[in-house]
Amino acid sequence: MLTRIDHIDLRVPVLADAVAFFATLGLRQVRAFGPPRQSVEMALPGPDQVLLEIREDPTVTGTTVDHIAFAADDDRAALDALKAAGLVFSREAHPVAVTGRRVSNFTDPHGGKWQLTEEYR
Repeated sequence: MLTRIDHIDLRVPVLADAVAFFATLGLRQVRAFGPPRQSVEMALPGPDQVLLEIREDPTVTGTTVDHIAFAADDDRAALDALKAAGLVFSREAHPVAVTGRRVSNFTDPHGGKWQLTEEYR
């Protein structure tokens, strides 16, 4: 089933400013993606840290949380279990080429966006 919180996806108007801010807090860049994704993954030092996936989005006026992602050791089994529990997914086991992982998107009863992703191998 779900194993941990994998990442928090943030949207920011200026990526470089956000990266500098989080670096000031002690987060380190894990990896970066150029266009069209235009994002940087950052985390605190140490093993098994939650990633901040910071994406540039000029349509936002400040930092916003787009979604929070849960990792699963078997994302397809977790997807099936969550669907059986009544969750409705807008995207299922979608491959993301730049990360090499599958993601499934769903919302909570209040419209908040969540994601299920497979663990990095």
